[in-house]
This record gives sequence, structure tokens and C-alpha cells, in this order.
Amino acid sequence: MNGPARPPRPLTVLVCRGPTCGDKRGGNVLYETLRRTIAERGLGAHVTVGQETCFGHCLQGPNILVCDTEQLAAQGGWPGPDVPSAVLYNRMTESDLARVIDRHLTGGMVVRPFLNRLPIKDG
Repeated sequence: MNGPARPPRPLTVLVCRGPTCGDKRGGNVLYETLRRTIAERGLGAHVTVGQETCFGHCLQGPNILVCDTEQLAAQGGWPGPDVPSAVLYNRMTESDLARVIDRHLTGGMVVRPFLNRLPIKDG
């Protein structure tokens, strides 16, 4: 017999708001969609949504970083590569975001096709 289910680990999701990701490629829209969807699904108890100025992957943006909230706090709140749970999703769209919410934020599984996508150049 299995014991009681463990509550999900708290996650922090940060959307890049830099001039390339946020302004040119719609990261601001992704941020608003993410905030609204998290609230509508009642996930706010274990998912915190925020924005970050830049992740340094502008040519792959818009970028979204998902990491364990407790590990992020242990690193001083900086969402860099030293956070063991950090997953950086690249070239995100609203439909990609829906998959990340369903699979990663709800199901705990990284959506590997959205990692390390090839850079793009603005025309």
C-alpha cells in the first residue's frame, strides 16, 4: 500500500522581459498568459511566476526558466546555472507554454523538445 501523496515541490517560473525576448518576441504576452493560466488552474499554491531582465540567451528567446523555489532561494534568488533544478526553455510560444504547464509544472516532467533550440535572428 502506498503512503499519502507528497505535495508538489514549489516551483518558480521566470519569463525573460528583456528588450529582445519581452519587447520584440512577445515574452510579455507569455508572462501574462502564464500568470492567468496558473491562477485559473489553481496552481498558485506551488507555482510562483515572475520576470527576469535577461538570461543571456537573447537569440533563443523568448526564454522561460523553471526551477525549484527552495533551490533558487538557497542560491540567493539569482536564477543562474548554479540552481540544480533550473530548466531554460527557448523560443517559447503560447502553445509551447501550455505544454510546459501541463507536463512540467503539473506533471513534473521536463519538456525536452523546448530545450536548446537553435538561435534565430530578427529580420
